[in-house]
Amino acid sequence: MSGSLNDILPDPISEENEKVLLELVKQKMKGAAELTVRLLQAMEERFGPEVREVVRDMTKSHKLTPRTDAGEPKADLRDFCADLEKGCVGSHRWEQVIDEPDRSGYHFTRCMWAEIFRELGEAELGFVICAGDEPAVESYNPKLAFKRTKVLMNGDEICDHIFYVKK
Repeated sequence: MSGSLNDILPDPISEENEKVLLELVKQKMKGAAELTVRLLQAMEERFGPEVREVVRDMTKSHKLTPRTDAGEPKADLRDFCADLEKGCVGSHRWEQVIDEPDRSGYHFTRCMWAEIFRELGEAELGFVICAGDEPAVESYNPKLAFKRTKVLMNGDEICDHIFYVKK
């Protein structure tokens, strides 16, 4: 799956209509990002630069509530990756580079969040969104793990996501 809306829609739409829809989605996402940036900047102005440190600390300590119905890890890995792909359609472009029973890897070459926060000059703040990836995997099934060494938000050419069953 490359990330086209036609991958999940019951009836195909034209490339032109997809571009229009995705631009509308990006505008909504950008509005939310701009509000977040203004909020952070107002807090920095009032409380000082340590506000960014609070955001960094919050990001590092973020935990999600684990699923109570976690299943067999290899099956959950497949399900998690299928859900990830569906959730990223339109806003991301990717290629699956690893497809093994206990490991899946992706190279993401487009992320609207990275584009937006970099346009706003706040990639560091945008990384808060990226920081949710690992807790999301672990909350899906505590026997799953996540590794990433490159991040579009940080200016890398790709995000390399590897999801795997813990040994």
